[in-house]
Amino acid sequence: MSRPDTDHTTLLIPEPARMFDLGQQIATEMRKHFPVQDERDRQILALAEEAGEFVAAYRRWTGRARRTGPFTDVIDELADVLITAYVTSAVLDSWVPVRRDDIARLLTEEPVRQVMHLHASVGAFVQEQLDNTSTPATGLNRVIAATHATAHALDIDLQAAVDAKTQIVFTRGWRDPR
Repeated sequence: MSRPDTDHTTLLIPEPARMFDLGQQIATEMRKHFPVQDERDRQILALAEEAGEFVAAYRRWTGRARRTGPFTDVIDELADVLITAYVTSAVLDSWVPVRRDDIARLLTEEPVRQVMHLHASVGAFVQEQLDNTSTPATGLNRVIAATHATAHALDIDLQAAVDAKTQIVFTRGWRDPR
């Protein structure tokens, strides 16, 4: 698989302000259905989970797992990572806009390395939050930029993927309030 053009001016990314609003909207809805006192840890765990699900989908699609999987699973899971990162930013009240240069700096020559970098970025964010060694905004900025760079490396229209996942999120219903 050849890597798409890396000219950062061609990067197609979802509008950050729109994504931030989406994260706020989902966080507000989740507060109606989940204990608010647990939301910080819940969201950090959710982001780690989504990154793991994305890596699993990528492994299946590339034949690196026991069973195979379609590329649509890779697309769906990457959208979940981005959406969850923005929900986490809303929950932690911490957001710094990601710039195209932030994304371009993270692009690698091999898609598999880009996938590993995304997973490592999420892991570093989780560790920083456990150790209180960085502001949430710094780590989330890296995670969001790595998600965009991964979409670029895999030639995924992340905005279309997010739009499709958003429809599912708001039509599937929510857990009963506690």
